[in-house]
Amino acid sequence: MNYYENLNHGTGGFPIGIHDTICEKGFYLYPHIHREFEFLVMKKGTGKMYIDGAECNIKVGDAIFINSEELHVGINVDEEEAEFFAVVFAPEMFGNFGDDEIMNKYVLPVLNKRKTLPRMYCSGVEWQDGVLGLLDEIHVAYSLAEVGFELKIKSLLMQIWQICFVHGEQEQENGNQGRTIEDMKKVFLYIQNEYASPLSLEDMASKVNMSREYFCRRFSELMHMTPFEYLLRVRIENSCRMLLDDNLTIGEVATQCGFNSFSYFSKVFRRFVGCTPREYRTSMTMER
Repeated sequence: MNYYENLNHGTGGFPIGIHDTICEKGFYLYPHIHREFEFLVMKKGTGKMYIDGAECNIKVGDAIFINSEELHVGINVDEEEAEFFAVVFAPEMFGNFGDDEIMNKYVLPVLNKRKTLPRMYCSGVEWQDGVLGLLDEIHVAYSLAEVGFELKIKSLLMQIWQICFVHGEQEQENGNQGRTIEDMKKVFLYIQNEYASPLSLEDMASKVNMSREYFCRRFSELMHMTPFEYLLRVRIENSCRMLLDDNLTIGEVATQCGFNSFSYFSKVFRRFVGCTPREYRTSMTMER
């Protein structure tokens, strides 16, 4: 699992992507960061998100704004199917960096964390209903991709940004929290590169010059899971990818993902994925 998402969201000339997601066993979004802005709109189910450590509860009809470079993770609060779509777009959708008044006055302050756009958008508040309606229009326009849909989407996005900017606030300094997040990004990168190794809490804490106890507390405050739980999630995410390779036995996948016990690998896999590694491989093979 790469905490810094490298998915393509649109093209260089039209850098926006709309991604539909269905979670069969409740809302889940793996911890990640990207340079793009994002609006996530919940269409079914409920969930909980942590964005740079701040808790947000989201239900059907709600939307959440995620700023560039914000660490976000989604946690399921029930086992019912959840469905959402994400509108992910680069700042360049609004113009070019440089001598561009829209970019300089209305986009860079948000990018630089000098201006905070509202986080939550819920039905029942007139201006928030407006944002939700415009996001739905973008979703439909992107899906249909009719002639001129790019013009329509850019126009709708400009309307959304204007509404959000008007209702935003000037950012307050939060130096300690910012340093903690930057420190934890180093740990995420370390785990991403070394997840197959027998990592200890001391190994992780040493990357940010913290004691084991202090590191565990700060990590859990930010991620709302323990460092070991996060490590297991990374290992299971990578095992899912490896299980698609029929040249690897399930035992080899377990070993290459840092599990020295096949039975323990199966137990953890079932806990996170809801089936055994063998069942997962079979189901994915049938879909191909």
